Amino acid sequence: MKRLTLILTSLGAFGLAACGSPEQSPVSATETAEPAVAMEDHGGMDHGDGSMDRTMEGVAHSTGTVRSVGNQGDFLTIEHGPFTGGFEMGAMTMGFETLGGVDLSGISEGDEVAFMVKQGRDNSFRITAVCNTATNGADCLDGMMDH
Repeated sequence: MKRLTLILTSLGAFGLAACGSPEQSPVSATETAEPAVAMEDHGGMDHGDGSMDRTMEGVAHSTGTVRSVGNQGDFLTIEHGPFTGGFEMGAMTMGFETLGGVDLSGISEGDEVAFMVKQGRDNSFRITAVCNTATNGADCLDGMMDH
């Protein structure tokens, strides 16, 4: 029994060491030297005071320009500004899968959007909400955010 415990403990430690730290995880996108999109203060989404509840950890939001929409309607490439909220990410162009229930029918290439992203345990980023700011207003994401 002691031998089995030792083996399992060793395998667990080896598995954790192989994973590395989140800081070592590369983001598969090209960072830009300048912010891709000018960010405006729309109020209601500032989490700088640290009052964000624990349910929003790993969830952040940004605005940007849609560069492409996937053929299946479940993927967006967005040139976005910095993320704020449950994690930080600088401005870049990046592809995002969507979580089930996210409707992309009103989103087209070239649209200005506000969107919310959740970081998964696998360190991928998936869109949980998106809205067209030109047709729904600059604060359209506020109604979709539960915080």
